[in-house]
Amino acid sequence: MRKPISIIFAFIIVVGLFSVWFFRERVFTETRFLMDTVCEIKVVARVKPIKAINKAFEAMREIDSLASFSGTGDITRINNGENFNLSPHILKIIDEGIKIGDLTQGAFDISIRPLMEVWKGFKTEEIPKDQDIKDALKLVNYRDIKINNKNLELKLGMKLDLSGIAKGYAIDRAVEELKAAGVKSALVNAGGDIRVIGNRNWKIGIKNPRGPGIVRTLTLRDGSVATSGDYEKYFIKDGIRYHHILDPKTGYPARECASVTILTDKCSFADGLATGVFILGPEKGMALLKRLGLKGVIIQEKQGELVTTEIGM
Repeated sequence: MRKPISIIFAFIIVVGLFSVWFFRERVFTETRFLMDTVCEIKVVARVKPIKAINKAFEAMREIDSLASFSGTGDITRINNGENFNLSPHILKIIDEGIKIGDLTQGAFDISIRPLMEVWKGFKTEEIPKDQDIKDALKLVNYRDIKINNKNLELKLGMKLDLSGIAKGYAIDRAVEELKAAGVKSALVNAGGDIRVIGNRNWKIGIKNPRGPGIVRTLTLRDGSVATSGDYEKYFIKDGIRYHHILDPKTGYPARECASVTILTDKCSFADGLATGVFILGPEKGMALLKRLGLKGVIIQEKQGELVTTEIGM
């Protein structure tokens, strides 16, 4: 009789251990290529919530399509001069972009597209002529954007560029879908802009803007982090770094920062504000973050050395 009892007892232990292993919380990861970058969703759960993850990615894909410069999305149609009822999402992004423009005294400007076109999206190592930059600057002023119900009114020749905020908004949309599906703990990452939900602490690294590795590790819990840096799209000519973060007042790349990282609740706000602070520069940027009560890291390059300033960390 002892042998069958031993077998049954052993079987119960095996089943119990398997149950503990199978139903324990694990981190499930899925990646997709969207918005010209690798997007990643990590969900902490006992069973992989594939439907929730797919819905989150689909929400990001929708924003990518609406804000793209190709295809038939809203931004393409706006920049082609069409008059139509805008998507509610694009209206929200434009509205937040205008608010961040006001906060940063115009440093963040969603009407920057004419300048980006003069610089050819930094796809070539070509410095535009001064006159071409001056002509483009006449078309850059977010204050000229008028929203009439669901329609947009722009000065002739104006074009919008939501790339400084749309990625963060797409992340926020993904989080909304995850929450709606009952996900309690997750991380959404789009090219280094990140939002996490739940009570788990996540370690986030700030990239070294002048080489491999990271310069600072942050602990993020139920919040967002976004970084703007001069190392993504750039070229160096005659010893000068020309990068894609353009100052809407001068028409040339902002010079005072190497990277700016902002921590906030919403990722769209962190995304746009990081760009605005980068353009404002360390002194004005730090003053703004302190006034808003936000945390951030500003990295400068001085005489070949990186200087890191932390605000509220």
